[in-house]
Amino acid sequence: MKLYKKMILFAIILVSSITFLGLKHQNKDKLELMMEILHEADGSFVEGDISLGGVILDEFIGKEPMEEIGSSIKDKLNIQGSLLESQFTDLKQLEEGYYSKEYIQQEGFNQLMIQGLDTQGNFITISLSSYEGEEEGAGETSLYINLINSEHFVENNDIIGRVEEIFNEYDKPINVTSCIVGSIDGNIDMDVSKEKVLEATRNISGKIVEKYEDDGIVSYSIFSPLIEEYIYTGQNKMNLNIALRYSELEDKTYILIGTPIITIGY
Repeated sequence: MKLYKKMILFAIILVSSITFLGLKHQNKDKLELMMEILHEADGSFVEGDISLGGVILDEFIGKEPMEEIGSSIKDKLNIQGSLLESQFTDLKQLEEGYYSKEYIQQEGFNQLMIQGLDTQGNFITISLSSYEGEEEGAGETSLYINLINSEHFVENNDIIGRVEEIFNEYDKPINVTSCIVGSIDGNIDMDVSKEKVLEATRNISGKIVEKYEDDGIVSYSIFSPLIEEYIYTGQNKMNLNIALRYSELEDKTYILIGTPIITIGY
C-alpha cells in the first residue's frame, strides 16, 4: 500500500460531489481498459484504487443502527481479523490479523469508519456518515467504500458487484470511480510519454476535451465512447482522466489513469 492511501478521505469527499450520468455499469471493461492503456504506455502497475458510494438512507441514524450496518458490510466484504483495541496507526497492524473501527459522534453528525484487509489483500475503508437536517426528522446517511490493492486490480470486479448489491438493498444509486497508478523507471522524456498517452487515447477512440500542464505534471480529460458513464467538465463530457508526473526523489515517471476522474493525489 503506497502513499496514495493517505488520500482516502479526499476521494470520499470528491466522489460525493460528482454527478454521474449514464446508468449502465461496465466495471470489468473499464478496469481492463485502464490496464490496457497503462501497458500501451509502457508503464508497470503500482496500485489500484476504487471508490464507491452514495446516500443509502434519507434519515439520520444513531450509533446502534450504524454499528449494525457497518458490521454487516464488513462481513459482506470479507474483512479479516480481530478488532484492534488500540488506535490504528500502521498498516502492519492489519497485516498481523486485525481490523480497526472508529466511531465519531458530534451534534447532528455521526460517523463510523472501519478499515481492514480482505482475503485478496485489499486495504478497505468503510465510511458511514449520518447528518441531521435542520428540519425535524430530516437527515441522510451516506456510505463510502474505498479499496486499494497493489497486486490484484482487475479481480476486484466481484467486490464492486457486492457493493452494488448493498446499494440495491437500499434502492439507492451508486457512484464508482476507479484509478490505477503505474510507473516507468527513470526520467522519461515527457514528450515521448505524452505521445504514448495520446496513442493509447486514439486506440480507444478517445477525444481530449481538456489539457492541463504545469511544473512537470500533464493531465488530460478525455471522453471515450467505450465507457458508458460520464460527467461534465464545463460543457464537455468526460469519462477518462490520464496524468503524468515525474518524481525526482524516486526517479520514476508516474502514470495515473482514472474513470471518470483521478481521485487520488498526484
